[in-house]
Amino acid sequence: MEYAFPDKIHKTFLDTVSGFLTVQLRGTSKNEKWQNNTGHILQYDISEQKLMWSKKISYLTSELLQAENVMIYMVHNKFGSKSSSLDIYTGKELWKSNHTVYHIDPINRIGVGYKPQIGFNSKNKMEGIDLHNGNTLWKMNLNREYGWNDAFHINDSTLIVVASGLHSINILNGDGWDYETITGTKDYANTVGANVAGVALGLLTGTFVITTGYDIVSDLVSNVLMDDLDFYFASKEELVRIDKQTGEIIWKQPLPKNLTGKSTIFIEDGRIFMINQGIAFMGNRRINFGGPFIAAFDRETGKQIFMAAMGEKKDPILSYRLAENEIYLVSKDKLTKYTKETGQFIMEKTFHKNELGELKHFIGDQVFIANENDEFVSLPQTDTTKIFVLTNKGNVLVMDNQLEITSTIEQKEPNICFLETGKYKFIAKGKDYKTWIIDNSGKKIAEIEASSAAFLIDKILYDKQQNKLIAINLEEIIGVNKSWH
Repeated sequence: MEYAFPDKIHKTFLDTVSGFLTVQLRGTSKNEKWQNNTGHILQYDISEQKLMWSKKISYLTSELLQAENVMIYMVHNKFGSKSSSLDIYTGKELWKSNHTVYHIDPINRIGVGYKPQIGFNSKNKMEGIDLHNGNTLWKMNLNREYGWNDAFHINDSTLIVVASGLHSINILNGDGWDYETITGTKDYANTVGANVAGVALGLLTGTFVITTGYDIVSDLVSNVLMDDLDFYFASKEELVRIDKQTGEIIWKQPLPKNLTGKSTIFIEDGRIFMINQGIAFMGNRRINFGGPFIAAFDRETGKQIFMAAMGEKKDPILSYRLAENEIYLVSKDKLTKYTKETGQFIMEKTFHKNELGELKHFIGDQVFIANENDEFVSLPQTDTTKIFVLTNKGNVLVMDNQLEITSTIEQKEPNICFLETGKYKFIAKGKDYKTWIIDNSGKKIAEIEASSAAFLIDKILYDKQQNKLIAINLEEIIGVNKSWH
């Protein structure tokens, strides 16, 4: 089935409870290089195959937040935001508030957001919002100076927010605990540059414009790990283990403040490994920050087992791969290898980017290749003794454990496994609208017109393609039954 719309599809949301499809349209310029600043929101009833309502939207100032049976339309300005709850059946406004909504809990019908307020620390006064009427249910302080890094539920009532630390919030009443730490900083370098430029211009024109303020550097955090009892989390200043129920710090280990930025942590063999990339973010722009390093800590005590700093602060870690006894790291023009046990440096090899292209990342098991029997196999699994690295020229470098290139594979449009059920895998070819469905042996079952952005609901695969939304009934194609998952 195909749904065609008058402009290019910008975003879609399929409400599995109501069965309504929300489509945001956003056209492009005649040369298709630029997106239009305005568009339309369309609400479509899939079962009845009819348009229910439409609404104009300005993408410069407005956005739409959605969850099951919830639709929040926000208009932003320099003073704050105006939020409206829209009736999903008619598009009419149900209520309006001054909240900037950050999170929607559709189960409890509660939102989380901030109002513009005057006073010390008032910008960090977070409120629980009754999504039935827009009224405030509870208030608490939660620092948003460096933005929110993440938010997720661990049960029906508990929301975990990563923002200037870690916060456990009972979404029903705002109770919980807070762990505060440094997850961002203020960069005055651009302000100094602007001031110098202002002085120089003033000497010529007689008008002096001196700027004040700063740029926000954010995302100086790791992912959040958790087990049955505790959270594990790293920030700019420390790695911590926190009791999930009480927020009590079980242990904390200081980190080098002049190096630590965006990082990844994982647990293996009783150790917490940390890969600090040497980057941060300024808005949506990635910047070099601190310096790259790898480290390991005892899971029970937090004691540092090793820390190995890389030499080049402006050469961030782009990707890592774990072998049985080694850790491999990729930066744009070199590969390095360290022991997993002690963090000792083993070897390094530099690659000429003019010949091979800049190194990007290790190839994961989700990249597939067809073998001589025309069956799909995971590329790294074709030879587990080798490592596979993608370059920006679309080549995969196949290397041995001495970092010597043994062969190259052209993968300008790699085959990506973007969806997997119990019996089938869906392999998309690059940006083409071409997907193979394979069984667990790698045998091709069917070929369909879909991209890696497609998503599955029940037995229907949906995919947006320019100004069309394609709905593919998999039961008709491969004869799936109730046990196919």
